[in-house]
Parts: sequence; C-alpha cells; structure tokens
Amino acid sequence: MPSTPRPGSPTPETQDDPRPQIRPAAALVLALEALMIAAAATAFFWLSGTAGARPGLMIALGVFLLVFTLGAAIAARSVLLRGRFGLGYGITWQLFQALVGASLLRGGLYWQGALALVLAVAGFLLLLQLVRSTPLPRQD
Repeated sequence: MPSTPRPGSPTPETQDDPRPQIRPAAALVLALEALMIAAAATAFFWLSGTAGARPGLMIALGVFLLVFTLGAAIAARSVLLRGRFGLGYGITWQLFQALVGASLLRGGLYWQGALALVLAVAGFLLLLQLVRSTPLPRQD
C-alpha cells in the first residue's frame, strides 16, 4: 500500500529524482539532435532538385531522416514527462549517432563528426543517469 506524503515532505518526483536538473538537460540534447536531423532532411529535400539522375534517392533519404526526427522529438518529450520510451529510444539513438559521427570523421567531415560525437556522448551519459529515477510501468 503506497503511503501518501506528509505536507512539507519531498514529493515522490523529487524524492525519486535525486538530480532533477538532468532531465531537462537530456531532453534539450534530444531536441537539439532532432533539429539537426530535420536540418539534414531539409538539405536532402533541397538537393533532390539538383541531384541529376537520383532525385528519388534524395527524397527517400529525407523522409527516412524525418522519421528519426519525429522519434527524437517524441523521446525528448517523454524524458521530460518521466516516460520510459524516451530513455530506450534516446540511448539507442545515441549509439547510432556515435557510429554516424565516427563515419563522418573518417570521411573527412571533421566538425560535423565531432559535433555528432560530442552530442552522442553527452546525451548517452545524461540518459544513463535517468534510468534509475524513471518509474517502471505498473509501478505505483
């Protein structure tokens, strides 16, 4: 039987969330990544007009990136609302983004790859700190 908090005692949110400032920071990183993915998708759509024989490929890549943009935006909102989806998707996305960042570095796109890696590491570390403070499904 769950106990009700007494007046003046910490609420369950702050009691279970030892560092509440991490949650908005993690959501901000995910939102920033969503904006960057949307910018890349826009670039692919714009390039589809100048792609020559491959405009369909550029449009397909843009749509593909928009799906990930939507996922990252929903994950950012989920993290703010203490949902589990944001953590799972966010951590998985950080691993994928680190691979993309390393590929960019290897391809000679140094500042883009470094930015992707820095955001991936920061997001990964922030999201890992939230794992224990996010309630499980069916938890009272």
